[in-house]
Amino acid sequence: MSRFILPLLFGAATALVAAGDDKPVDPKMMEKVFAALPTKAPAKPKATRNVLVFSKTDGFRHSSIPIGVRAITVMGDKTGAFTVYATEDESFFEPEKLKKFDAVFMLNTTERCLRSKNGGKDADAREELLKKSLADFVSSGKGLIGIHAATDTYKQWKEYTQMMGGAFVSHPWHQKVPVKVVDPKSPINAAFGGHDFEITDEIYMFRDDTALAKDRKYLLVMDTAKMDKKDADKGTRKDGTYPISWINTHGKGRCFYCSLGHREEIFWNPAVLQHYLAGIQYALGDLEADATPAK
Repeated sequence: MSRFILPLLFGAATALVAAGDDKPVDPKMMEKVFAALPTKAPAKPKATRNVLVFSKTDGFRHSSIPIGVRAITVMGDKTGAFTVYATEDESFFEPEKLKKFDAVFMLNTTERCLRSKNGGKDADAREELLKKSLADFVSSGKGLIGIHAATDTYKQWKEYTQMMGGAFVSHPWHQKVPVKVVDPKSPINAAFGGHDFEITDEIYMFRDDTALAKDRKYLLVMDTAKMDKKDADKGTRKDGTYPISWINTHGKGRCFYCSLGHREEIFWNPAVLQHYLAGIQYALGDLEADATPAK
C-alpha cells in the first residue's frame, strides 16, 4: 500500500492532507481523478517498482500539490505499475534511504527543496550530500520524473538542470494553447492518438541554455504557428521553441519531464494522466522509448 507522511485511507471521498499548509483535497475533485485515471499501464513492470514522490517547496507553493500527489499515488495502485511513498522529508534523499526506490518524482517542488528548513551550521554540507545522492542515484541507472515546477527547482545547480532538462524563467502564457505532438509514434505520446490538441494551463518558458532539442527528445511543444501573433510574441527564447514535455538520459538513468500541472484540473485530464504514466514507466525502465535528441 502506498504510504504518506500523514495517514490516509483510500476511497473517492477521502481527503488528502499533504505536508505544509495545504487544504484537504475536495472529495468531488478526487471523484474526477478516479474517473480519469488509466486502468492499465502501457507496459508490464519488470519488477516491483517503488517511487519516491517529493513535493517540498522552498518558494512558490502550488495549490495543485495535494491533488497531484493523490493522483499519482492512486495511479500506481490502480494500474499496478508502481507503489508511491510520498513525503516532504528531505532525509529520504540520504543514500541509504534513496537506494530503496526505483525513481524520484519531483512534483511541483521549488527552489532549494533539499535544504533543511531548520538551517544550522551543517545545513550547507547536508544539502550538498543530498544533492550528490540524487545525482548519483540517477546516473547509476535509476529514474527521475518532474512535473511543472520541478524546473523551478535548483536552477543554478548544473547537474540537476542537465537531469531534469530545463530551468524555468517565466510563464508568459496562462491560457488555452495549441500543443503539437512532436513524435506521434513515441509510446509516451500514445495517449494523444497522433493528434495535436489544445489545453489550458500555465505554460513555462525555459532559460535559453536549457531545454534544447539537441540535448533531449521533445515529446510536446507549444505550437506557436497556430497562435495569434500577440500571444506567440510573449515568448522570448532565442530558438523560438517552447517545449512542454521531453525525455532524456543521464548516465545510465532515464528522465521524463512535463510542464503541465499548474492547475488542479490537469490531474483529472485523462490524456495527460496517461502521458504521465507512460513517462513514469519510461523513467522506471519498464517502457522502451527512443530518447535520441533531434539532430
